[in-house]
Amino acid sequence: MTQRNRNLLIMALIIAPFALTMAFVHLFVDVGEMERTNKGALILPHVQFQDLKPLKMTGDRYDIGELAGQWTMLYIAAGDCETACKNGLYYLLKQLRLALGSDAPRVRRMIAHTAEPGDALRAFLDNEVAGMVELQVDADAVNHALLPFMDGASGAVDHIFLVAPDGQIFMWYPTHEDIQDVLLESDRILYDLKRTLKGSLIG
Repeated sequence: MTQRNRNLLIMALIIAPFALTMAFVHLFVDVGEMERTNKGALILPHVQFQDLKPLKMTGDRYDIGELAGQWTMLYIAAGDCETACKNGLYYLLKQLRLALGSDAPRVRRMIAHTAEPGDALRAFLDNEVAGMVELQVDADAVNHALLPFMDGASGAVDHIFLVAPDGQIFMWYPTHEDIQDVLLESDRILYDLKRTLKGSLIG
């Protein structure tokens, strides 16, 4: 066997497992069905957190590396905080994270402000949901990056997003005024979070 043929054989042996895997996925796995196992709305392709142009509250640049080590539940705020906002911050972030039990430290709560927080939002953050990481983001950048993937939403603000430790925003959930809708959304987020954490060694 010539050296050229030997090299070709080695390459074929390396490539074969990947080719078989891809063939199996396309022939036997319904990708659409896999996506429907999630309760939230997938963002495909994923959006990079850096695309939101995040800054620290001091105005300094936010290093994307600070997301490493934990998964992030992100709320994007627009300055005001009405009932749906308060339900989202309290029930869908604070209380839901606590419901993760021993996995709670693997998840951080973060709020990204597209505008200066109003008095109601500032008071709620300080008194009811203290401990959230706070950032500033660019309003136009947020809508440009996220809204195309959010069917049925009029804007990207006042919603909840899941962010991977590598900075990829991969799922979103709406907030609600009605408490029954809030509880149903909480179940959906909790299901997805538990499933994500179970399948990850990160955090």
